[in-house]
Amino acid sequence: MGNIVVDGTTRITETDENYICMTIDYWPFNECSTIPCLWDGNASALNLNLSLPTLTKAVQAFKTLRIRVGGSLQDKLIYDVGSFKGNCPQFVRNSTAMFHISEGCLSMERWDDLNQFFNKTGAIVTFGLNALLGRQHTSGLRWEGEWNYTNAEAFIQYTIEKNYRINSWEFGNEMVGHNSIGVNITSAQYAKDLIKLREIIDRLYNNSQQKPLIAAPSAFFDASWYKDFVYGTGPGIVDILTHHIYNMGAGYDPKVIDNFLDPNYLSKESRDFQQLKNIVENNAPWSVAWVGEAGGTFHGGSPYISNTFVDGFWYIDQLAMAALYNTKVYCRQTLVGGFYGILLPYILAPSPDYYGALLFHRLMGSGVLKVDNNVSSYLRTYAHCTKERSGVTMLFINLSNQTEFTIDIKNNTMNMGLPNKPSQREEYHLTPNNGLVRSSTVLLNGNLLKTTEDGDLPDLTPIYRDSNSSITVATWSIVFVVIPDFEAPACK
Repeated sequence: MGNIVVDGTTRITETDENYICMTIDYWPFNECSTIPCLWDGNASALNLNLSLPTLTKAVQAFKTLRIRVGGSLQDKLIYDVGSFKGNCPQFVRNSTAMFHISEGCLSMERWDDLNQFFNKTGAIVTFGLNALLGRQHTSGLRWEGEWNYTNAEAFIQYTIEKNYRINSWEFGNEMVGHNSIGVNITSAQYAKDLIKLREIIDRLYNNSQQKPLIAAPSAFFDASWYKDFVYGTGPGIVDILTHHIYNMGAGYDPKVIDNFLDPNYLSKESRDFQQLKNIVENNAPWSVAWVGEAGGTFHGGSPYISNTFVDGFWYIDQLAMAALYNTKVYCRQTLVGGFYGILLPYILAPSPDYYGALLFHRLMGSGVLKVDNNVSSYLRTYAHCTKERSGVTMLFINLSNQTEFTIDIKNNTMNMGLPNKPSQREEYHLTPNNGLVRSSTVLLNGNLLKTTEDGDLPDLTPIYRDSNSSITVATWSIVFVVIPDFEAPACK
């Protein structure tokens, strides 16, 4: 037994209304040196079958899912438009090139198809631009020279003429900072080119109702570098500070599962969230923080972990943890592709994480509340204002396979308990199928969640309990509890 106290008087932070985001990558090759294959070559933004009902319905279920298009190969991608029109090569393997892959190309027909998909599914789009074009490789990872912006400018112009809605343009991928991947350009050069991008967007969207935001630097977080970066660009250039997280270890490490079950390990990432929150507040109040890409384990994710129930101990926990530190949006690597695809490879059936993310999106509103949990470090506990309804939604994650927790929720508002009048709360208990923490299927309140052959998602139906009764959190489970009559002035 234990008490959890929720402070409903103030919102400690707020997320964006559309907090959940998924990425679509460009990698177009089968990677099958391991069994099962690490990557399905048909999971690329360039060739993904956009007419699959499972894919369409999985995105539509969110109504407004954010999708970030980008990844390692975005800085090798030419747009088949303007002066670059006419020669549109596919990516091919090339042992001497960066990432061992030649330059590729996005045709405008494919861009049209992608936008038709985004439109049909209600997706809110962030698009990562090629920020490497025009630069020369000098030595090591270092590239120098001015950005050739003409291709990006023609592409943005085409996008505007077609009336495609882009929520934000992101500039480059993992090409700056102390932990850049494959390429590195100086902070000064990067800032200069971002100022140019801002000029292009302001000019091209001059008469537009909705001017997209600029996101950068899509790098691995380093406090001193980020601080220098926001000084270098100054106000009015970058709207969104994005950072990438792969804090769970290498996907191929056989011991990596231990990290997912270790509360102290999971909590370490809060330091970066806190530091970035401080930088936004103190050095860049004109901007907001996003997790631009997070896959848990790197190198495509981890077989029998990333697409199974146990991955939620990192993913759903980090979604809630990031929100505590004023993160506005959190982009999961990937929607499809790699072991960490939230839709399983080839069949695109939802993984356990998909259902956790969908419940988070539907139930957890933008207002984040303070929770006092002295019960156990193995019981992760979070509270938000309920989305589009009154009251509060609690999230519990039980990392223990030994201890079932019985919890009473206390409201710290004038030490009031929950209401005396009889009322009901909703509970959504996610547990691994057959109690196997590495199960790729999941139960909701004891019922197996699976899609129909046509890709229709199952109803996510709660069980109802008396609001005043204790909450039971089973071993190895993820639980959302909606308490409609919880008195929380912050949620009014």
